[in-house]
Amino acid sequence: MTPYRFLIITLLLTLMSAVNANAQFSRLSIGKYGIQSVSPEGFSAVNGVVWLEVANPGETFTVSDIKGTVYKDGSPFVKGTAPGFTVLNGSSKVTVSGHAGLCEGVSLWSLFSLVVFEPEDYTVDISMKITSPSGKTRVAQKKAMPLKALLKLK
Repeated sequence: MTPYRFLIITLLLTLMSAVNANAQFSRLSIGKYGIQSVSPEGFSAVNGVVWLEVANPGETFTVSDIKGTVYKDGSPFVKGTAPGFTVLNGSSKVTVSGHAGLCEGVSLWSLFSLVVFEPEDYTVDISMKITSPSGKTRVAQKKAMPLKALLKLK
């Protein structure tokens, strides 16, 4: 797995878990998803655009201020952010831009560990704001989600 692929997959998983993070939205389903574009930012970060097909039988809602951190063996490894997106009622394709990069203190050499990628070694923290059509906003957070479980999210 290349470093850029890992960073953009981290961003994609962060967004997918954002959509699924709230029990209120348990009827949501994510269909196809993919990477639309990737722009490296030096050797340790990437800007990207990802897309998700979301079936939302409930009301329209907005997810914003998305922040996620991937931990390797308990230490911060990659951080990702995305400004947000709106999921319409019914089925829609959601396109989101975001940024992911190595955490402070993580060397480029540590990316070589991805050659032998073991999802069990990684966990994810995520936080986001969820706003209903009425304007009611709440913060949703998940801590220490196993990356292995997120990889099976589809």
